Amino acid sequence: MMSSELRKFQDLDLVLICGLPCAGKSHFANVHFKESGRKRINRKEIRRLLYEMMHFGEKWSEDFFSEADEFLVKHVERKIIEHLLQDKRTVLIDNASVSASSRKGYIGIAKQMKKSAGVVFLNVPLLKCLQRNSKRPDHVPDRIVSNLSAAIDIPVKAEGFKEVLVIEDY
Repeated sequence: MMSSELRKFQDLDLVLICGLPCAGKSHFANVHFKESGRKRINRKEIRRLLYEMMHFGEKWSEDFFSEADEFLVKHVERKIIEHLLQDKRTVLIDNASVSASSRKGYIGIAKQMKKSAGVVFLNVPLLKCLQRNSKRPDHVPDRIVSNLSAAIDIPVKAEGFKEVLVIEDY
């Protein structure tokens, strides 16, 4: 059933995989989209790359997250997305983006560039995400996962998506 539901996303220019930290977004993207030729973008990896570059190779961890650097991270992410879409490549964005407001920028880019967008939301219970998070070597602080959980807006087409798929308890 899942593959038939995901077929609708094949021809979309931009696909957003979102959900709480440890909901399984990167795993889902790997399993279902790796062979699609899409280019994957992930803010956490941009944060890591920027930090390590600017700190002469010092390893990044969640502890170094800086709200002050987020403007730069989002700017770099936007430029990568715009470049890929302009180059007629398809994009997969792998970020939490749990609220409608956090998804608005991606929809704005797609509309501005006359591209189609869809979203797959992994609606995994908070407790399950916290349990998975505790087993990660570089886990996200529990308070951040909890705060994100409180901010969840299940995506709807009215946000500007051509396709929406909500997967419960992945």
